[in-house]
Amino acid sequence: MLRILFNGLKFSLLFLCFSIIGYIFGIYYWQTFIRFPCPSTLIPMTRIKYSFYDHFQYRTKKTCQNENSQLFLTIAIISSYERLLIYLPSIFNTWILTTTIDIEIIIFIEEKSLISEEFIENFFFELNKNLSQYIKSCLYIVKLKHVENNYPPQKKSFYAMKFIYAFYRQKTSWLLRLDDNAYVNIEELVKWLKSIDHRKTLYIGQGGSGRRNGSAIHFPSEKYFCMGGSGVILSQSTLIQLGPWLDHCLNNEIRTPHEDVELGRCILNHVHISCTKAHNTRSLFYHHYGPRYKFGYDFTPTIVSQALIIHPINDQNTFQQIFTFYIRLKQEKQYLENNTSLKKLINRKTYGIFLSEVTFDVSRDVFYQKIDVRWRSYLEQAVRSYIEKTRMSWRQRSFNWTLVNGKFVFGYYRIMPTYGLEVIVEVLLTAYSVSIYPTKVAFTQQRFRMNQPFTNKHRFDYREITDIKTNENIYQLNLIVISHNKDEALIRLINNYENEVLNYPFRHEHFTLTILYFSQKNQTTNRIANLINDLSVRYMSIIRISIINQNQTSYNRGLGRQLASQLFTSNQLLFFLDADLLFTGQALDSTRRLMIHQLSISSCAVYFPIIFSVFSNISVVHNNSIINVNSKNGLFSIYGFGNVAVRKKDLDKIGGWETNNHDWGMEDVNLYHRFSDPSSECYVFRAVEPGLKHYYHKKMCNGIANKAREKMCLDADAILIGSQMDMINYLFSNTNLTI
Repeated sequence: MLRILFNGLKFSLLFLCFSIIGYIFGIYYWQTFIRFPCPSTLIPMTRIKYSFYDHFQYRTKKTCQNENSQLFLTIAIISSYERLLIYLPSIFNTWILTTTIDIEIIIFIEEKSLISEEFIENFFFELNKNLSQYIKSCLYIVKLKHVENNYPPQKKSFYAMKFIYAFYRQKTSWLLRLDDNAYVNIEELVKWLKSIDHRKTLYIGQGGSGRRNGSAIHFPSEKYFCMGGSGVILSQSTLIQLGPWLDHCLNNEIRTPHEDVELGRCILNHVHISCTKAHNTRSLFYHHYGPRYKFGYDFTPTIVSQALIIHPINDQNTFQQIFTFYIRLKQEKQYLENNTSLKKLINRKTYGIFLSEVTFDVSRDVFYQKIDVRWRSYLEQAVRSYIEKTRMSWRQRSFNWTLVNGKFVFGYYRIMPTYGLEVIVEVLLTAYSVSIYPTKVAFTQQRFRMNQPFTNKHRFDYREITDIKTNENIYQLNLIVISHNKDEALIRLINNYENEVLNYPFRHEHFTLTILYFSQKNQTTNRIANLINDLSVRYMSIIRISIINQNQTSYNRGLGRQLASQLFTSNQLLFFLDADLLFTGQALDSTRRLMIHQLSISSCAVYFPIIFSVFSNISVVHNNSIINVNSKNGLFSIYGFGNVAVRKKDLDKIGGWETNNHDWGMEDVNLYHRFSDPSSECYVFRAVEPGLKHYYHKKMCNGIANKAREKMCLDADAILIGSQMDMINYLFSNTNLTI
């Protein structure tokens, strides 16, 4: 026993000695070789403090810094990886630019996705590098664990609410739950919310009770849920009371797949309030039901000006148009506030001046076009205003008639660069007798003219057009010419192209020429082919020719243009030209810049230039290289639509060129009518272009089977014989004619 105790003590002493030796050697090694101070003199280690926002990879770094600041509004956007590709740029380039530092925006997405995160990474990298100086509010993306991308996003919505409750219930006055394809009028929404007490228990939005023919939502009578798409607003008090019940509602009370219905049920059961049912919530939280979702068509200026939130918006262009509309509306209000004398003119935008007769001068009014359907709300307001004024006037004069309603029939408009917009509309008015028995009804069609100047007096608004990289392939203007039995004209056009484009190197990257030639295999054909091939060798990327054997495929201009368009990609710009056209380089430059500009502000745009048609050789000496634009040498062809600039995918969207038309004309008119139809949702632009001249040629009207088209052909040929003054001089100077 003593021996065992002695061995244990011996082991303990040896362990203590070796420990002391090791400690001394370690200190000596540390100081001698590593040369760090002893532990007693080391600076105490401090724990690195992480911000709340550092947990989120995708965020606006400059604005997401102060986690302790109080917020007025927190916006929770429900989205997904796939939808962010579409809507993230739209949101950042529009309404988020109007947010302030006391607003925070959180985008909720699923935990994982099959698609790459490269787009989001690059987007936030560029955002933090360039755009963060324009964004004042904090925005970050939250990946919700154990949440998949399912629709309806019920679990995602409830988990998002749990996140907001956990971190924001004591930090924010208001919560807005929103879809990613909604537009928020931030300035008006904040102003509206500041007029309401956030300490009250409130659940605000557009009240819904389920679809009329849909499945039951099991809500009590006269109780409503707030529709999720157009925005759900919760006060701080509501959020605090709702939070503890979110898990219980998700796991035990779900009765439908709709997340907005179930959120409303949870609030109704546990906070004991239902969505507000005010008369103006439909206009404040606007949800559109309809086939189209375009600004100006279904999102009219009246709707947009009243709305706090607009839903749904399906493309970035509509986001941008609504954003621009609000900016101009704000500018107009500020201008009127600074000029009190003009406040009484605030409704001057839509006024009608009744005219018993309007003189329509074709030579002066070449800019008149068909009324755009997007103006209907303005026109209807003008008609209503006129009816009210007429009623008052007739009542004061004790007339026995009163106007009841007015119906817009048709109209035209023109843009006068030095003044503004002028509209002429025909309206069918209905009048009833007042004191005459039996009651009589009368209908009368009257004409209105409405004027809207571009600017107010002493004020000029302007918009900066941002510079773009115009040397890219999609910004080239690709000229397309279809030729058949017009060899002389085609040679003239090729020489014209060489003089106006090829001789100017800076235009080489802006224009190309494609010729589709219906060949008849003769000496002239060989001459043209050799001429084009020679130019093609010298300018391989600028000129190309495609020859069609007419023995196998008969000539058809619409078919030829459709075949030629297939040589290009969907985003390329095409400019279809007649073989008889003479053009200047400046006219081509203007057309190209116009198309680039129009497509930067419109999802679809097409340009039908009004060209100058030269009279026959009775009036013009054709060996002159320069033909002056005046009434003696020719006229502008208002009804010619054969020369058109369009983007390839916009042409395909309306069905392309008519390919089964083997008679004279109408394929261009058919194209114009299809683009002008409101269903095309395309902006049709027409303007006089003096740099485009149609060289006179005798029209081949013989053999046209359709008599109506034959007459059109003869009339078109006759109008270009000469000017009226030439005809008068000819009649008076020809002694052989008897009057």
